[in-house]
Parts: sequence; structure tokens; C-alpha cells
Amino acid sequence: MCSVAGVGALLAVAASAVSSNQGSAKVKISRSAVNTAPVDAYAAQQRANHARAEGDRKMNAERRKYLQSEGRTQSVFAANNVSLASGSALDLLVNNRAYAQDAMNDIRYESEMKAWEYDVDRAKADARSFTSSRTSTQDSWSDTLTNPLFVIQSAQKGLSLFGKG
Repeated sequence: MCSVAGVGALLAVAASAVSSNQGSAKVKISRSAVNTAPVDAYAAQQRANHARAEGDRKMNAERRKYLQSEGRTQSVFAANNVSLASGSALDLLVNNRAYAQDAMNDIRYESEMKAWEYDVDRAKADARSFTSSRTSTQDSWSDTLTNPLFVIQSAQKGLSLFGKG
């Protein structure tokens, strides 16, 4: 249980805290969350750039693979005295070229779609980065206790509890 002396000491500490704070007018309290949208936008842009670069790398690897295959095929045909002027040998080379081009187009499409998703994430993060910069303030205890309106309203509430209001 609290003793009367304990309550008195607590009130003295509170009064001391209020009197020492009388010189300050307002205490600013910020209740806004940290806005990470600019960082998110930058990260999404980097992921989009990486997706495009990875697509270019895979496309170049596919192109090299095709060119090596074409070179081997031409050397085998030449070693066997097969004419590349027309006919089935030329058709084989053309078909392989078309197949390689389709594979490169698929790689490009997939990398662009992945980059597009990251570009959308970046645009969303950019839109979130434009937030209002409202700040709220709260009166300090000394301002509240010395405010005549607060004193009058408190007195009215106190009197109404005793039926005299």
C-alpha cells in the first residue's frame, strides 16, 4: 500500500518536473513512419537492370552456341563434299538459324517481362515516396496546467461530479 508520505513525495517529484519544464513552449512529437520508398525504387531499378543484363548474357550465349553449331555443320558438309548452294543441306542451316533466333527471342521476351515487373515495382515505390510531411505537436504539461481553458474545464468536471455544475 502507498503511504501518505509516498504519495506526497510522488506529487513533489511531479510538481518539480512541471516547474522545470515551464520554459519550453511546445514539445514536438513525430508519429510518421520512416519512408523507405526511395530505397525500394532504387532497388527495383537495379533488379530491372540486372534482369535486362542477364537476358543479354543468355542471348549472347545462345548466339555463340548457334554459331559454333553452324560452323561444325558447314565443316562436316565441306569434308563430305556436300554443296551448300541449295537443297537439303542449305535447308538444315536455315532451319537451325530460325530455331536459334526463336530461342533468342524467347530469352529476350522473358528478360523484358521480368524487368517490366521490376519497373512497375519502381513506379509504385516512386509514387509512395511522395507523402505529405505533416507534423503534429502536443502541449507540454506546463502549458496544459497553466492553460486557463484547461483549468476551467477541469473545475467544471470536478464540480459536476459533486452535483454542483
